[in-house]
Amino acid sequence: METMLEQIKTQLSHTEDFIVRYFELDNQAAQLIYLESLCDTSKLEISVFKQWFQVKNEEFSKLQLLDVVTAADIGICNNMNDIVHALLEGKALVSYISADHVWYSLNTEQNNVRSLQEPVNEPSIIGERIGFVEQLNVNLNLIRSRASSPQLKISYITLGKHSTYKVAIVWENGVADEQIVKETIRRLSSLETTMEVHPGRLQKVLKEVKYSIFPQVYGTERVDMASNLIMQGRVAILCDHSSTCLIVPVSFYTFLRSVDSLLLGDGTAVILQSLRGIGVFLSIFISSLYIAIVSFHHEVLPSQMAISIKSSLENVPYPPIVEAVMMIIIFQMIAEATIRLPTQIAQMVGVAGGIIISESLVKVGFVSNVYIVIVALSVIGSFMIPTYQMRIFTFIIQMLLVFGAWILGFYGIVMLTSAFLIHFFSLEPFGVPYCLPIRSRAK
Repeated sequence: METMLEQIKTQLSHTEDFIVRYFELDNQAAQLIYLESLCDTSKLEISVFKQWFQVKNEEFSKLQLLDVVTAADIGICNNMNDIVHALLEGKALVSYISADHVWYSLNTEQNNVRSLQEPVNEPSIIGERIGFVEQLNVNLNLIRSRASSPQLKISYITLGKHSTYKVAIVWENGVADEQIVKETIRRLSSLETTMEVHPGRLQKVLKEVKYSIFPQVYGTERVDMASNLIMQGRVAILCDHSSTCLIVPVSFYTFLRSVDSLLLGDGTAVILQSLRGIGVFLSIFISSLYIAIVSFHHEVLPSQMAISIKSSLENVPYPPIVEAVMMIIIFQMIAEATIRLPTQIAQMVGVAGGIIISESLVKVGFVSNVYIVIVALSVIGSFMIPTYQMRIFTFIIQMLLVFGAWILGFYGIVMLTSAFLIHFFSLEPFGVPYCLPIRSRAK
């Protein structure tokens, strides 16, 4: 047994938070091992030590080790890998010294869970105020309590080489396509990494087309949104130590939906979706259309408007493409800064930074006052999109179209848009058309 303890210490690099506690039960020497940085000592006291002293003091007759332990979850570890993995999960292991290869693992891990609150990145006006947390069991409890259905099915897989990370796949049995569920499990199981397993890494193996600019995996921290999609036949992937729930398969339309549009009824949902569609159009096309018009196609504007725009460009010393790219990047930097800063400071930076920088750039002649309005409309349109993944997508498309308009004008915009649409209509993550409900699944 001492040899096995030395092997365990070697596997754990002789860390000093590895604790060994010896005791005696029914005239047999026993021992308890655990990592004090991962274990909850109060659970150990209740599950082992309290019962052990009670047996010792009151002299119960012939109680075995399993009769003393009161932990809810007791497992058996027969080899070194199981022992080390159990210790790293926060479990305590107990065994008789005479039993060389049999250890019993107890669920004594610490549960450091933050309180339930509304996700900061996905606010809602009339939706629920509960979001996922970084504890897998709590997240599964939130889904089960909301999607209360006997058909709700949960499957666990373990990923990682050196460290094991628990991942849960959740779907509605009989509603979700079994082939999609099997393909999801197959892709996740193919991940072999020595690094931390988190939703960002899982998205890479879940993508149908690795280098597509379209987001193919939907991530949310809202319990109501995830439960709604699961009940519609989607498959959810939850990773331990993460508050992001991944949903597959999804369509482009899924990224433009919000919980408010689901709760306010069909009429209101159509209005909200139409406004978001306008916002997507503005964020993608308005800057490139401005570049194409002022560089190549002045004739599409009324003469007075063309003269006004040209007069505003007289003091700008470089081509419109430079001011376009510069202002897009500046506004994106301001937006990113407001996301990372505390709320009180972010509001001041967003308003003051946008106004001061814009006015200063116009006064010194770096940009035209017309393009300030254009880029402001573009940023507002992107902020109408409810998901951060889609906002990144619109930024990439916007930059590509700006360069296309600078080179070929309207022809560049049309050619790039046609290429995007061809890829858009041909994309089928998990065999489901990405352009639903425009094109059905039937071929």
